[in-house]
Amino acid sequence: MEKLNAIWNDNCQIDPAALAQGQKPFAAILSCADARVDPSWIFASGSGELFQVRSAGNTAFNDAIASMEYAVSVLGTPLLLVMGHSACGAVKAAMASNPLTPLLEDLVQPIRASIKPGEGLEAVIKGNVRAAASTLVAKSAVLRGAVERGKLTIRGAYFDIGSGQVSWL
Repeated sequence: MEKLNAIWNDNCQIDPAALAQGQKPFAAILSCADARVDPSWIFASGSGELFQVRSAGNTAFNDAIASMEYAVSVLGTPLLLVMGHSACGAVKAAMASNPLTPLLEDLVQPIRASIKPGEGLEAVIKGNVRAAASTLVAKSAVLRGAVERGKLTIRGAYFDIGSGQVSWL
């Protein structure tokens, strides 16, 4: 534990004592759990700057929505970003007809619901981002109310792993 504390103290971008005072993230991000898609790295942000919820396929499941409600209602986060990415494995699984485990079937169900016939992978990924953003507002009176009062902006984005570029949807 002492070694971990030394690493933290020597490498943390922000004074740990400042972090202990609380958090005030400028954005809450619902993104994929893919190890190549780390929002802190993508947006060059430091500790305490992003409130992150990550799951395969960036789906707006109930716990993710509740976490976003916390970010908005308790932390006062003004921006909620849903970010998909190129070559998303969860979206590929949703598009395929291969059998999945029961829990993976639950995970990809909302992705499958957003698929339009004949769409390619990138279009499905972007459609899934839009659907997840819509689900956040549809299922949460807290988020919907914050948007209506002008306290919250919800945006969608697409991260291209190969180029490192983020495009707004």
